[in-house]
Amino acid sequence: MVGADKARRLLIELLGSVSDLKRYRESVTREELRTSRDTQHMVLHALYVATQSALDLAMHLGADAGLPQAETYQDAFRRLGEAGWLEPRLVERLAAWAGFRDVLAHLYASVDYDRAYDALSEVSDLERFAALVSAKLDA
Repeated sequence: MVGADKARRLLIELLGSVSDLKRYRESVTREELRTSRDTQHMVLHALYVATQSALDLAMHLGADAGLPQAETYQDAFRRLGEAGWLEPRLVERLAAWAGFRDVLAHLYASVDYDRAYDALSEVSDLERFAALVSAKLDA
C-alpha cells in the first residue's frame, strides 16, 4: 500500500475526529454553535480534520489501486465508487463532505453554522468510510 503507515495515522485521526463530533453532537446546542466563538472553533476544526483525513485516505487508496488521479476532492470519492469500493449513495454523501471541507477551509468567515450543526448528525457517513478503509488496511 502507498504509505500504509500514513494511511493508518490518517484513519486514527479520522476516527478520533468522528468521536469528537459525536460528543459535540450530544453536548453543543445549535444556539451555542451560532454564538460562541470558542465552540465554533472547536466544532469547525473537528469537522475540517475529519473531512480532510477522509479525503487524504481516499487519495491514498486510489493511488494504491492505480486509479486515475482525482482532479477534485469530490472526484477522490467518485473514483473509489467507480472502482466498486463504495456504494453510490455513500459516494455522493462523501462528495458533499468534500464540498463542505472546501467551505471550512476557504470560506470560514461565511460558514453557515446551522449547516455545520446539521453536519454533526451526519458523521455516520464518515464512520462508514472509516470502517471500509479499516477493512482495506487489514486485508
